[in-house]
Amino acid sequence: MKATVISQEVESTYEKVKSLAGWTVDKNVVLTITSYYVTSEREFVAESLNRAIDALKSKASWFSPLRGNLLPMMAAFLDKPGSNIEEEVNRLFAKQQVLKEVGFRNTIHSYLAALLVSDNPDSYEIEARQAKKLYDAMKKQHFFLTSDDDYAYAVLLGKKGEEPVEHALSMRTYYDALRDAGFRSGNELQWLSQVLTYIHIQFNPFLVSRAAEILAHFKKETKVRSVHYPIIGFLTVFDVKDTELTDIIELTHALEQTKPFKWNREMALSIGIGYVMHELTENAEQASISLATSVELILQAQQAVMAATIAAMAASSASNSSNT
Repeated sequence: MKATVISQEVESTYEKVKSLAGWTVDKNVVLTITSYYVTSEREFVAESLNRAIDALKSKASWFSPLRGNLLPMMAAFLDKPGSNIEEEVNRLFAKQQVLKEVGFRNTIHSYLAALLVSDNPDSYEIEARQAKKLYDAMKKQHFFLTSDDDYAYAVLLGKKGEEPVEHALSMRTYYDALRDAGFRSGNELQWLSQVLTYIHIQFNPFLVSRAAEILAHFKKETKVRSVHYPIIGFLTVFDVKDTELTDIIELTHALEQTKPFKWNREMALSIGIGYVMHELTENAEQASISLATSVELILQAQQAVMAATIAAMAASSASNSSNT
């Protein structure tokens, strides 16, 4: 792996995104946008992202959850090579409207979840209802933890079409087992427990022990936060080997030496994992990732988790500053 080349690409892309976003956009959001372009191996073109931002602004009302710090990030998710941005934006709003109609609240997380709904309009309502049934079942298992930041994974996993009560019960079983294995309780652990049902919903204790091994491996080498839990879950269910974990560490260390990550080492690990995971799934036989409709779907789910955390951090910081 050419870790130096990739880290140089990250630095270059970061500066371009920062220049476009301006000083009002949180640095973590700029890093998330940079991560999305680099991990999905897409060239950043400022004019293209600008068009996506403008298209979202023209469609979103002044009180829309899309307005604000996360708008450029949502625009980046829609900025696909060769696509018609107006059609992409209209599709996003149509999907989100269907999610609202089945009972999901109108928050930034419902738009993130809408990204994961299939593009076929005939599937919108089916997938939305499957997601809502699974979400409601998850809520019964974890009433206080389950909130709008679980919408994206409810959509992603609801597509499996499994019996929702059984599916949610397996998530809860994973949650309790992971906590006993040393993972910290909280929203991020719930996301990890959800990801471990991505291939098969039946509880498998091996996945718990493997996830714990991966966590311990990373902790020896770099800074690991709870926000990495769901990405560790993807490494677990896709049976990523120790050799690939070494590649991730090598890239992470290279990224940590760059200017954007001097004070954001945890984001370096996220990009390292995302890049290597993209490479592995892109080269894998289709049968091994048969439940993944595309590499981008997985990466968007990962970014949705990061976005949820960033939004929560920003809200908490603003609240603390106001109280002070």
